[in-house]
Amino acid sequence: MERKKLSMIGHVKDTPRVLRKAYDIRNEYMHDFVEAFVNHDFKKVYFLGSGTSHHVSLVIRNIFVDILHVEGVACEPTIFTYHESINPSQAFKKEEICVIGFSQHGDSISTCNAVKKARDEGYFTIGVTEQLNSVLEELSDCYCHLVCEEEEIGPETRGYTETIFQFYIQAIEIARAKGLISEEQYKQMNQDALDLAENLPTIINESIDWYNRNKEEFLQMTKSSIAGYGVNFPTALEARLKFFETYSRPCTGYEMEEQMHGPMRAYNKDNYIFMIASEGKEELARLCELIPYYKDVFTEHVFVVTCEEGVEITDRDLKFSVKTTDILSPIIYVIPFQVLSALICEDVGIDTKVSPIKKRYVSSHYPSQRHGNVTDAETK
Repeated sequence: MERKKLSMIGHVKDTPRVLRKAYDIRNEYMHDFVEAFVNHDFKKVYFLGSGTSHHVSLVIRNIFVDILHVEGVACEPTIFTYHESINPSQAFKKEEICVIGFSQHGDSISTCNAVKKARDEGYFTIGVTEQLNSVLEELSDCYCHLVCEEEEIGPETRGYTETIFQFYIQAIEIARAKGLISEEQYKQMNQDALDLAENLPTIINESIDWYNRNKEEFLQMTKSSIAGYGVNFPTALEARLKFFETYSRPCTGYEMEEQMHGPMRAYNKDNYIFMIASEGKEELARLCELIPYYKDVFTEHVFVVTCEEGVEITDRDLKFSVKTTDILSPIIYVIPFQVLSALICEDVGIDTKVSPIKKRYVSSHYPSQRHGNVTDAETK
Protein backbone atom coordinates (compact mmCIF):
# COMPACT_ATOMS: atom_id res chain seq x y z
CA MET A 1 0.00 0.00 0.00
CA GLU A 2 1.43 3.35 -1.05
CA ARG A 3 2.14 5.73 1.83
CA LYS A 4 0.12 8.92 1.78
CA LYS A 5 2.20 12.00 1.07
CA LEU A 6 2.33 14.45 3.96
CA SER A 7 0.86 17.91 3.46
CA MET A 8 2.82 21.03 4.36
CA ILE A 9 1.08 21.28 7.74
CA GLY A 10 1.66 17.55 8.13
CA HIS A 11 5.42 18.13 7.85
CA VAL A 12 5.22 20.90 10.45
CA LYS A 13 3.32 18.65 12.85
CA ASP A 14 5.88 15.90 12.25
CA THR A 15 8.81 18.16 13.22
CA PRO A 16 8.87 17.26 16.96
CA ARG A 17 9.41 13.61 16.02
CA VAL A 18 12.49 14.30 13.90
CA LEU A 19 13.91 16.72 16.50
CA ARG A 20 13.64 14.04 19.15
CA LYS A 21 15.17 11.59 16.68
CA ALA A 22 18.10 13.97 16.07
CA TYR A 23 18.56 14.27 19.83
CA ASP A 24 18.51 10.51 20.39
CA ILE A 25 20.66 9.24 17.50
CA ARG A 26 23.41 11.87 17.49
CA ASN A 27 26.09 9.18 17.64
CA GLU A 28 24.90 7.93 14.25
CA TYR A 29 25.41 11.21 12.36
CA MET A 30 27.84 13.47 14.19
CA HIS A 31 31.11 11.50 14.39
CA ASP A 32 32.85 12.67 11.21
CA PHE A 33 31.63 16.25 11.55
CA VAL A 34 32.65 16.58 15.20
CA GLU A 35 36.00 14.89 14.52
CA ALA A 36 36.69 17.36 11.72
CA PHE A 37 36.34 20.27 14.13
CA VAL A 38 38.24 18.54 16.92
CA ASN A 39 41.15 17.51 14.70
CA HIS A 40 41.40 20.81 12.84
CA ASP A 41 41.88 24.17 14.49
CA PHE A 42 39.28 25.96 12.36
CA LYS A 43 39.21 29.67 13.07
CA LYS A 44 37.04 30.81 10.15
CA VAL A 45 34.01 28.93 8.83
CA TYR A 46 31.89 29.65 5.76
CA PHE A 47 28.26 28.50 5.77
CA LEU A 48 26.81 28.24 2.26
CA GLY A 49 23.35 27.38 0.97
CA SER A 50 20.64 28.72 -1.33
CA GLY A 51 17.05 29.60 -0.43
CA THR A 52 15.98 27.95 2.81
CA SER A 53 19.49 26.53 3.13
CA HIS A 54 20.87 30.08 3.10
CA HIS A 55 18.63 31.03 6.01
CA VAL A 56 19.71 27.83 7.78
CA SER A 57 23.30 28.95 7.20
CA LEU A 58 22.64 32.35 8.77
CA VAL A 59 21.19 30.75 11.91
CA ILE A 60 23.89 28.10 12.23
CA ARG A 61 26.56 30.74 11.68
CA ASN A 62 25.26 32.51 14.79
CA ILE A 63 25.26 29.25 16.77
CA PHE A 64 28.86 28.44 15.85
CA VAL A 65 30.11 31.96 16.54
CA ASP A 66 28.39 31.96 19.92
CA ILE A 67 29.36 28.45 21.07
CA LEU A 68 32.61 27.69 19.22
CA HIS A 69 33.98 31.26 18.96
CA VAL A 70 34.93 30.92 15.31
CA GLU A 71 34.77 33.74 12.80
CA GLY A 72 31.68 32.86 10.78
CA VAL A 73 30.54 33.99 7.35
CA ALA A 74 27.19 33.02 5.81
CA CYS A 75 26.69 34.10 2.22
CA GLU A 76 24.94 32.99 -0.93
CA PRO A 77 26.95 30.33 -2.78
CA THR A 78 27.13 32.20 -6.08
CA ILE A 79 28.53 35.27 -4.34
CA PHE A 80 31.08 32.98 -2.69
CA THR A 81 32.01 31.37 -6.01
CA TYR A 82 32.46 34.49 -8.11
CA HIS A 83 32.91 37.45 -5.77
CA GLU A 84 34.25 36.28 -2.39
CA SER A 85 37.92 36.18 -1.52
CA ILE A 86 38.08 33.39 1.05
CA ASN A 87 41.07 34.72 2.99
CA PRO A 88 41.57 38.31 1.81
CA SER A 89 43.74 39.55 4.69
CA GLN A 90 45.75 36.31 4.86
CA ALA A 91 45.05 36.40 8.61
CA PHE A 92 44.38 32.65 8.64
CA LYS A 93 46.36 29.66 7.54
CA LYS A 94 44.60 27.72 4.79
CA GLU A 95 44.04 24.77 7.13
CA GLU A 96 42.28 27.08 9.62
CA ILE A 97 39.40 27.75 7.21
CA CYS A 98 36.44 25.40 6.68
CA VAL A 99 33.69 25.69 4.06
CA ILE A 100 30.34 23.99 4.77
CA GLY A 101 27.74 23.55 2.03
CA PHE A 102 24.07 22.86 2.85
CA SER A 103 21.68 21.28 0.33
CA GLN A 104 18.94 18.87 1.36
CA HIS A 105 18.99 17.07 -1.98
CA GLY A 106 22.70 17.57 -2.52
CA ASP A 107 22.51 18.67 -6.16
CA SER A 108 22.10 22.45 -5.92
CA ILE A 109 24.25 23.86 -8.72
CA SER A 110 25.13 27.02 -6.79
CA THR A 111 26.20 25.16 -3.64
CA CYS A 112 28.09 22.45 -5.50
CA ASN A 113 30.03 25.04 -7.51
CA ALA A 114 30.91 26.93 -4.31
CA VAL A 115 32.16 23.82 -2.50
CA LYS A 116 34.11 22.78 -5.58
CA LYS A 117 35.81 26.19 -5.68
CA ALA A 118 36.79 25.91 -2.01
CA ARG A 119 38.13 22.39 -2.39
CA ASP A 120 40.01 23.25 -5.57
CA GLU A 121 41.71 26.11 -3.71
CA GLY A 122 42.78 23.76 -0.93
CA TYR A 123 40.28 24.55 1.82
CA PHE A 124 38.64 21.85 3.94
CA THR A 125 35.05 21.28 2.81
CA ILE A 126 32.03 19.64 4.43
CA GLY A 127 28.91 18.64 2.53
CA VAL A 128 25.59 18.52 4.40
CA THR A 129 22.61 16.76 2.80
CA GLU A 130 19.60 14.62 3.59
CA GLN A 131 19.99 12.69 0.34
CA LEU A 132 22.66 10.02 0.67
CA ASN A 133 25.28 9.49 -2.05
CA SER A 134 24.68 12.96 -3.48
CA VAL A 135 26.99 15.00 -5.68
CA LEU A 136 27.67 17.41 -2.82
CA GLU A 137 28.88 14.50 -0.70
CA GLU A 138 31.11 13.44 -3.60
CA LEU A 139 32.60 16.94 -3.88
CA SER A 140 33.38 17.35 -0.18
CA ASP A 141 36.26 16.27 2.08
CA CYS A 142 33.84 15.38 4.87
CA TYR A 143 30.15 14.54 4.92
CA CYS A 144 27.33 15.12 7.42
CA HIS A 145 23.97 13.42 6.95
CA LEU A 146 20.85 15.36 7.91
CA VAL A 147 18.32 13.17 9.69
CA CYS A 148 15.32 15.36 8.88
CA GLU A 149 14.14 12.72 6.38
CA GLU A 150 13.11 13.60 2.84
CA GLU A 151 10.45 16.28 2.57
CA GLU A 152 7.82 15.35 0.02
CA ILE A 153 6.83 18.86 -0.99
CA GLY A 154 8.75 21.90 -2.18
CA PRO A 155 8.32 24.40 0.68
CA GLU A 156 10.75 23.04 3.28
CA THR A 157 9.67 23.26 6.92
CA ARG A 158 10.70 20.17 8.87
CA GLY A 159 14.14 20.15 7.22
CA TYR A 160 14.83 23.78 8.08
CA THR A 161 13.97 23.30 11.73
CA GLU A 162 15.74 19.96 12.15
CA THR A 163 18.94 21.21 10.49
CA ILE A 164 19.24 24.05 12.99
CA PHE A 165 18.57 21.65 15.87
CA GLN A 166 21.04 19.05 14.60
CA PHE A 167 23.82 21.60 14.21
CA TYR A 168 23.19 22.98 17.68
CA ILE A 169 23.65 19.42 19.00
CA GLN A 170 26.88 19.08 17.03
CA ALA A 171 28.13 22.49 18.17
CA ILE A 172 27.76 21.64 21.87
CA GLU A 173 29.41 18.26 21.30
CA ILE A 174 32.38 19.98 19.61
CA ALA A 175 32.55 22.57 22.40
CA ARG A 176 32.55 19.80 25.01
CA ALA A 177 35.25 17.82 23.20
CA LYS A 178 37.48 20.88 22.80
CA GLY A 179 36.98 22.09 26.37
CA LEU A 180 35.23 25.28 25.31
CA ILE A 181 32.41 24.69 27.79
CA SER A 182 32.33 23.04 31.19
CA GLU A 183 30.53 19.78 31.84
CA GLU A 184 27.84 21.69 33.72
CA GLN A 185 27.37 24.05 30.78
CA TYR A 186 27.18 21.10 28.41
CA LYS A 187 24.53 19.38 30.54
CA GLN A 188 22.43 22.54 30.65
CA MET A 189 22.72 23.20 26.92
CA ASN A 190 21.89 19.59 26.18
CA GLN A 191 18.86 19.80 28.47
CA ASP A 192 17.79 22.99 26.66
CA ALA A 193 17.71 21.02 23.41
CA LEU A 194 15.69 18.18 24.95
CA ASP A 195 13.22 20.61 26.53
CA LEU A 196 12.75 22.33 23.18
CA ALA A 197 12.07 19.06 21.37
CA GLU A 198 9.51 18.06 24.00
CA ASN A 199 7.83 21.48 24.06
CA LEU A 200 7.58 21.87 20.28
CA PRO A 201 4.11 20.25 20.01
CA THR A 202 2.85 23.03 22.30
CA ILE A 203 4.44 25.65 20.04
CA ILE A 204 2.78 24.09 16.98
CA ASN A 205 -0.64 23.78 18.61
CA GLU A 206 -0.56 27.35 19.90
CA SER A 207 0.45 28.53 16.42
CA ILE A 208 -2.49 26.70 14.88
CA ASP A 209 -4.83 28.23 17.47
CA TRP A 210 -3.38 31.68 16.62
CA TYR A 211 -4.08 31.12 12.94
CA ASN A 212 -7.64 29.96 13.56
CA ARG A 213 -8.30 32.90 15.88
CA ASN A 214 -7.24 35.38 13.20
CA LYS A 215 -8.17 33.37 10.10
CA GLU A 216 -10.78 35.73 8.72
CA GLU A 217 -8.38 38.65 8.97
CA PHE A 218 -5.49 36.65 7.50
CA LEU A 219 -7.62 35.70 4.51
CA GLN A 220 -7.92 39.39 3.61
CA MET A 221 -4.14 39.84 3.52
CA THR A 222 -2.75 41.10 0.20
CA LYS A 223 0.72 42.29 1.26
CA SER A 224 2.81 41.91 4.36
CA SER A 225 6.17 42.42 6.04
CA ILE A 226 7.94 40.42 8.74
CA ALA A 227 10.55 41.91 11.06
CA GLY A 228 12.98 40.24 13.45
CA TYR A 229 16.24 41.10 15.16
CA GLY A 230 19.33 39.44 16.56
CA VAL A 231 19.34 35.69 15.98
CA ASN A 232 15.79 35.98 14.61
CA PHE A 233 16.55 38.29 11.71
CA PRO A 234 17.14 35.13 9.61
CA THR A 235 13.77 33.88 10.91
CA ALA A 236 12.07 36.88 9.31
CA LEU A 237 13.82 36.11 6.02
CA GLU A 238 12.78 32.44 6.10
CA ALA A 239 9.21 33.41 7.04
CA ARG A 240 9.09 35.76 4.06
CA LEU A 241 10.33 32.98 1.79
CA LYS A 242 7.63 30.63 3.06
CA PHE A 243 4.96 33.21 2.17
CA PHE A 244 6.44 33.66 -1.31
CA GLU A 245 6.76 29.91 -1.89
CA THR A 246 3.17 29.25 -0.93
CA TYR A 247 0.69 32.09 -0.61
CA SER A 248 2.60 34.15 -3.21
CA ARG A 249 1.37 37.56 -2.09
CA PRO A 250 3.96 40.38 -1.83
CA CYS A 251 5.94 40.07 1.39
CA THR A 252 9.16 41.59 2.68
CA GLY A 253 11.51 40.44 5.43
CA TYR A 254 13.47 42.99 7.46
CA GLU A 255 15.73 43.46 10.41
CA MET A 256 13.51 45.33 12.83
CA GLU A 257 15.24 48.71 12.76
CA GLU A 258 15.97 48.53 9.03
CA GLN A 259 12.24 48.30 8.42
CA MET A 260 12.07 51.93 9.54
CA HIS A 261 14.52 53.02 6.83
CA GLY A 262 13.12 53.04 3.33
CA PRO A 263 9.92 51.04 2.83
CA MET A 264 7.60 53.27 4.84
CA ARG A 265 6.30 55.11 1.77
CA ALA A 266 4.94 51.79 0.48
CA TYR A 267 3.01 51.03 3.68
CA ASN A 268 -0.67 51.81 4.12
CA LYS A 269 -3.77 50.50 5.88
CA ASP A 270 -3.70 47.32 3.81
CA ASN A 271 -0.28 46.22 5.07
CA TYR A 272 0.01 43.35 7.51
CA ILE A 273 3.04 43.73 9.78
CA PHE A 274 4.40 40.77 11.75
CA MET A 275 6.89 41.43 14.56
CA ILE A 276 9.05 38.72 16.13
CA ALA A 277 9.61 39.87 19.73
CA SER A 278 12.47 37.67 20.85
CA GLU A 279 15.00 38.00 23.67
CA GLY A 280 17.11 41.17 23.90
CA LYS A 281 16.51 43.95 26.42
CA GLU A 282 17.22 46.97 24.23
CA GLU A 283 15.70 45.57 21.05
CA LEU A 284 12.59 44.31 22.84
CA ALA A 285 12.07 47.76 24.36
CA ARG A 286 12.45 49.31 20.91
CA LEU A 287 9.92 46.89 19.45
CA CYS A 288 7.42 47.93 22.12
CA GLU A 289 7.83 51.51 20.86
CA LEU A 290 7.33 50.54 17.23
CA ILE A 291 4.13 48.50 17.67
CA PRO A 292 1.88 51.45 18.62
CA TYR A 293 3.66 53.60 16.02
CA TYR A 294 2.79 51.21 13.20
CA LYS A 295 -0.79 50.95 14.41
CA ASP A 296 -1.20 54.73 14.69
CA VAL A 297 0.49 55.74 11.45
CA PHE A 298 -0.08 52.84 9.05
CA THR A 299 -2.32 49.89 9.80
CA GLU A 300 -4.34 48.07 12.42
CA HIS A 301 -3.04 44.75 11.06
CA VAL A 302 -0.05 44.38 13.38
CA PHE A 303 0.72 40.92 14.80
CA VAL A 304 3.31 40.15 17.47
CA VAL A 305 4.83 36.71 18.07
CA THR A 306 6.67 36.32 21.38
CA CYS A 307 7.33 34.33 24.51
CA GLU A 308 8.81 37.29 26.38
CA GLU A 309 7.35 39.24 29.28
CA GLY A 310 6.75 42.98 28.99
CA VAL A 311 5.07 42.93 25.58
CA GLU A 312 1.49 44.19 25.47
CA ILE A 313 -0.58 41.42 23.90
CA THR A 314 -3.89 41.60 22.01
CA ASP A 315 -6.08 38.89 20.47
CA ARG A 316 -4.17 39.35 17.22
CA ASP A 317 -0.90 38.33 18.87
CA LEU A 318 0.67 35.01 19.75
CA LYS A 319 2.40 34.55 23.10
CA PHE A 320 3.80 31.09 23.63
CA SER A 321 3.27 29.43 26.99
CA VAL A 322 6.77 27.90 26.80
CA LYS A 323 10.13 29.35 25.84
CA THR A 324 13.69 28.38 25.08
CA THR A 325 17.12 29.99 25.06
CA ASP A 326 17.88 32.85 22.69
CA ILE A 327 20.29 30.79 20.57
CA LEU A 328 17.62 28.09 20.05
CA SER A 329 14.71 30.50 19.62
CA PRO A 330 14.79 30.57 15.78
CA ILE A 331 13.39 27.03 15.96
CA ILE A 332 10.24 28.13 17.76
CA TYR A 333 9.74 31.52 16.09
CA VAL A 334 9.66 30.13 12.56
CA ILE A 335 6.81 27.74 13.42
CA PRO A 336 3.92 30.28 13.35
CA PHE A 337 4.94 31.41 9.87
CA GLN A 338 5.21 27.85 8.61
CA VAL A 339 1.75 27.19 10.04
CA LEU A 340 0.30 30.40 8.59
CA SER A 341 1.77 29.65 5.14
CA ALA A 342 0.42 26.11 5.18
CA LEU A 343 -3.08 26.75 6.53
CA ILE A 344 -3.87 29.90 4.58
CA CYS A 345 -3.06 27.99 1.39
CA GLU A 346 -5.42 25.20 2.39
CA ASP A 347 -8.18 27.73 3.05
CA VAL A 348 -7.81 29.50 -0.32
CA GLY A 349 -7.39 26.29 -2.31
CA ILE A 350 -3.62 26.33 -3.03
CA ASP A 351 -2.18 22.82 -2.99
CA THR A 352 1.35 23.18 -1.61
CA LYS A 353 2.10 19.56 -2.58
CA VAL A 354 1.98 20.58 -6.24
CA SER A 355 4.90 22.68 -7.45
CA PRO A 356 4.14 25.36 -10.06
CA ILE A 357 7.67 24.79 -11.43
CA LYS A 358 7.87 21.75 -13.70
CA LYS A 359 11.49 22.14 -14.82
CA ARG A 360 14.19 22.74 -12.20
CA TYR A 361 17.32 22.03 -14.21
CA VAL A 362 18.61 25.61 -13.96
CA SER A 363 18.92 25.46 -10.16
CA SER A 364 19.65 21.83 -9.33
CA HIS A 365 20.83 18.49 -10.74
CA TYR A 366 24.55 19.12 -10.66
CA PRO A 367 26.01 16.23 -12.70
CA SER A 368 27.74 13.43 -10.84
CA GLN A 369 31.29 12.38 -11.71
CA ARG A 370 31.97 15.70 -13.42
CA HIS A 371 33.22 18.59 -11.36
CA GLY A 372 33.33 21.39 -13.90
CA ASN A 373 31.09 24.45 -13.69
CA VAL A 374 27.64 23.82 -15.09
CA THR A 375 25.83 25.98 -17.60
CA ASP A 376 22.08 26.08 -18.11
CA ALA A 377 22.49 24.43 -21.50
CA GLU A 378 24.46 21.54 -20.00
CA THR A 379 21.75 20.76 -17.47
CA LYS A 380 18.83 20.57 -19.86
